[in-house]
Order: sequence, then structure tokens, then C-alpha cells
Amino acid sequence: MPARGPVVVGIDIGGTKTAAAVVRPDGSLAHRAETPTPAQAGPQIVLDTAAALVATIAERTGITPDAFGVGSAGAFDEHGVVVHSTDHLAGWSGTDVAGGLRSRLGAPVVVVNDVHAAATGERTTSGLERFLFVAVGTGIGGAVVADGMVLLGASGMAGSVGHVRIPSARHRVCSCGGADHVEAFASGPGIELTYAEFTGRARDLRSIGRLAAEGDVIAAQVIRVAAEDLGESLASAVVTVDPGTVLLGGGVSGLGALFIDPLAERLRASLRPPFADVRVAAARSGPDAALIGAGRLAFESLPATEADGSPARS
Repeated sequence: MPARGPVVVGIDIGGTKTAAAVVRPDGSLAHRAETPTPAQAGPQIVLDTAAALVATIAERTGITPDAFGVGSAGAFDEHGVVVHSTDHLAGWSGTDVAGGLRSRLGAPVVVVNDVHAAATGERTTSGLERFLFVAVGTGIGGAVVADGMVLLGASGMAGSVGHVRIPSARHRVCSCGGADHVEAFASGPGIELTYAEFTGRARDLRSIGRLAAEGDVIAAQVIRVAAEDLGESLASAVVTVDPGTVLLGGGVSGLGALFIDPLAERLRASLRPPFADVRVAAARSGPDAALIGAGRLAFESLPATEADGSPARS
């Protein structure tokens, strides 16, 4: 019977949902499953939830994974311990994510920031070697890919473009505790709050996008202003790292041209040559980018004799 190659599972722990899937060497996914994240129940319950999701996949398929890759909110040290996080996951700072999941799953675990994982997924899917990845969802995160490598930075959080202060008279507190960061205005919750302030009515992001597409002037303007705020704030990052391409991921990018076009217009208007020709586009890897990237990193963490398809443990 021919020996199989290694099997890896990617895990994406987010503030809203936790997902897991078998990740193939080409970046495609199999046996995907997801469940709501118990974000306010404490870190051990969050880890239990992730492990239970993997157990469901293992029972369904009969596989025994050789390694796990995890993308999660927060900054991590080299041991997979959270050294900094926002309040999207309660009590997350100080959690030994790698150790906790290793003890639950019985195989090696590599853990990285979720946006860095998503950028790795986009690198795998698109084949691009140089770009700025911006994930716009519940929060706003970013990652810099240069010469095929995701830059980690001294703190492990290089590319945190959502935590740039913008001029504002609205005085909002960001999820990190800072004042008037662009995340507070251009993220999904930021757009929802602005819409509620203008109309006195609470709507979720999807509803606001639908109203804008149907011609609602206020909804369209709220989205445009958020996009322009983010586009202008990204100019300094583009000048600093000269990525050539800005790729937008996350749920807010799902608004499509309503969000992406005004962002690109404002970004280019804020730049001068040679930077003003920066390309702005939606990321290709979609909502599973972090799963794909986490799996890719799990493959890269394996010994060469396993990662190249040679016999692995069963």
C-alpha cells in the first residue's frame, strides 16, 4: 500500500467563528467545519471549542493529522503564547495557544496572528510575492508580504494598519483602547455605528450594503466615508513598504465596489508617483484565507522528510 503524505489541519480562531479544515499542499481545503466562537467564555473554552471541531473532522474522515496550523487574533511569541491582544477574545492575553492545543490534539501546533496567516493564504492562492494585505472585518488588520515572506516585525504585529490614528471629531475608542484609530470607523462595527448615528436606526453591515446597492444615499455615503478614511490612512504604509499591490480581505471587502472603489480613489489621490500607481483589488482567497495560510505554515513546520511527501506517522 503506498505511503501517504503528511496531513495537516488549519484552524482559524476568530472573534465570531472558529473554523477548521484539512489543507492540501496546493492550498485547497477539505472537510471544512465551523462553529461560533465562545469569545467571552474565556480562553480555555475557546481552545476546547477548537479541539472539538478538529475531533469532529477526525471522526468524520478517520484521519490522524500530523500537524496543525492556527491563525488567531493577537500577537504571539515563538512558543505560541499570546503576548498582546484586543478585547475581541476575553482574557486572551497570556494564553498558551500552542501548548493548550497540542495537549488537546496530540500533534505539533504552530500558531501565528490570523491576519499574517491570511496573508500567507493569499500568497499561496495568488502566487504574488509582494503585497500589502488588509483584512477589514470585525477589526482591521494588515500584513506585509515582501519577497514571498510575511514580515513579522519586532513585536510580531508588523502591518497593523488598523491602529493608525486619523483626524476625527467623533472621538471613538478602538478595540485596542486607543482613540480615533481607523479601525473604529472603517471596520464592520465602525460602519454600523456610523450608520446608527446618522439615522437613529441599527442595521448590520449586510443590510447597510444592500441598502446602498439599492440606492439609499445615507447608506452609500456611510460606506464611502469609511472607505475613504481607510484609503487615506493606508498611504503612509504604501510609501513605507512600496508593495505595488494592496489586497483587501475580510467581510467588509465583500461590499465590493461600494467600498473598494472609493478606498482606491482616496489612496491614490493621497500619493504621488511612483507610489500613486499602486494596484488595489479584492483578495482572491476569500474568507478561508487564514485557514489556507495556517495549513501552509503547518506544512512548512514539518521535518523535510514529511513535508516533501515522504512517509509520515499514521
